[in-house]
Amino acid sequence: MGSTADYCDSCGAPLHETQRSVTAEEPQDQDRRRQIQDVMKEFLKLDGSPVGVKLLRSVDEIPTGIEEINQPHRHCEMVLSAKIEGRTFYAPLSKHQCKVGANALGLMQPRAELRKHQLEEQFRSRRRFRTEDTLWKYVENTPTLPDASVGVLYGPLGSIPSDPDSVVVVCNPLQAMRMVQAYQHVSGERVRASVGALFSLCADAVVTPILTGNLNIAIGCGGTRKHAKLKEYELAVGFPYSIANELADAMLTIARYEKAEEDHVRD
Repeated sequence: MGSTADYCDSCGAPLHETQRSVTAEEPQDQDRRRQIQDVMKEFLKLDGSPVGVKLLRSVDEIPTGIEEINQPHRHCEMVLSAKIEGRTFYAPLSKHQCKVGANALGLMQPRAELRKHQLEEQFRSRRRFRTEDTLWKYVENTPTLPDASVGVLYGPLGSIPSDPDSVVVVCNPLQAMRMVQAYQHVSGERVRASVGALFSLCADAVVTPILTGNLNIAIGCGGTRKHAKLKEYELAVGFPYSIANELADAMLTIARYEKAEEDHVRD
């Protein structure tokens, strides 16, 4: 899908080059990702970039010239680093400090020590769940990917050297609303979100969009707020890269009609 018109559907004025459809000229993949990023940053008025997250199935998929992150960090920290600092890097399992996130991303299977940690941290020490059964119910219902990846590639969407599996947009509620507007413009559907307050920027922002093919909301978790410094007014919206073109085209269309409406009111 996507508009290819060179003139505004509402007022008939020629479109500025950057306002034309993302699918109009079939740019090369890197140019396409950069163009989609630019559209989203302008439409949403983002502080920082949408972040591409790609699961690496083998060491052969590690792009030439991309360095491994130097120290272990949590997945959510790496997403925020790519957004704020504009860094592109990859992280094998050994550099994923949060093993719960690594499990959700398909880098490992849950081992006895991980389950013991979850029991101690989320139930016995912090009483995040009423009973052990409710803890394990939540854990077992959390979306996870198969244990099939050797690492994860992170980077701003416009800089990441290959098409990501998922795109994470860290934003405020107004910007999230604009994302949902673009999604419903394309699909005609309501967002059927799968939301939790644990495993948020991994399971909710990356894994769920990959598994469902749809946009999803992530409200963050205690670890994301504490370690990745996600602000109190921020959340994240994740979507599979496969629908990125359509979302960007929807944003361009919505922006054109909003501008035409503003011009009409002024006149």
